[in-house]
Amino acid sequence: MNNDNADTSAVSRLLAAYISIWNERDQQVRRAILADVFTPDAVYVDPTITAEGRTAIDTYVAGWQKQSPGMRFNLGEVRSHHDLAHFRWSFGQSTGSPVASGWDAVVLVHGQISRVYGFFD
Repeated sequence: MNNDNADTSAVSRLLAAYISIWNERDQQVRRAILADVFTPDAVYVDPTITAEGRTAIDTYVAGWQKQSPGMRFNLGEVRSHHDLAHFRWSFGQSTGSPVASGWDAVVLVHGQISRVYGFFD
């Protein structure tokens, strides 16, 4: 992707959908969003896990949700160019200050996320 406004807007929408996966508690809805957002062979990596494929990513998200009831992710600043993007995120209760934050870097392939590298603050 180039660094023009149309591409930045498309990447921001994709990343907003990605964040919505973390907030969606209905498994069927979450899996449908996952199918739109991630390539079939996508890989998610953070300091605690490597999840390969949509099913493994969904399993990881569902586990996080179970351990963190009532927590919601929020998307922060997005920067992108070519087929790369990085963005800030935070999570916490729907009201109040975030309890954690970080940033992720993603590799995009044909408008979907192929790889996510997560970093915790």
